[in-house]
Amino acid sequence: MQPNDKFRTSYLKFFLIFFLLVLLIGFAIWWFQQDEAVPPQTTEHAFNSGTISWTIAEYPAKVLHENQFTVDIKDIQGFPVHDANITVKLDMLSMVCGDYVFEMTEEASGKYTGDGVPLMAGIWKATLTLETKEQTYEISRLLKASH
Repeated sequence: MQPNDKFRTSYLKFFLIFFLLVLLIGFAIWWFQQDEAVPPQTTEHAFNSGTISWTIAEYPAKVLHENQFTVDIKDIQGFPVHDANITVKLDMLSMVCGDYVFEMTEEASGKYTGDGVPLMAGIWKATLTLETKEQTYEISRLLKASH
């Protein structure tokens, strides 16, 4: 065996071990992200003046598509809340990809709908601002967006 062949053999072993190590680390990262809890399609929220049931029609939400968001708002006695002004801001956690803000309109008694567009795949924070005649409330939830 010539000295040049020893160098090549050592280099090849090092490269193979390095490649396998990178592959193992990549697999471990992927594996642990699979266990990440996916936020639910419907969430329930309580606030000082009542409750909100917040649903996303198709789930996970589709990236760069309009996704219908629906909220059902009831007061403390369980009656629908009418004539509220509602805006929702979608904000991707830990990213600077831009926010998406949209308004919701009352479709039925206490039922409001609006279309939101997540800009990238991943976990998003949706913050609903509810303005009634008496007060303003902010309620947040997480949602998943995918392609």
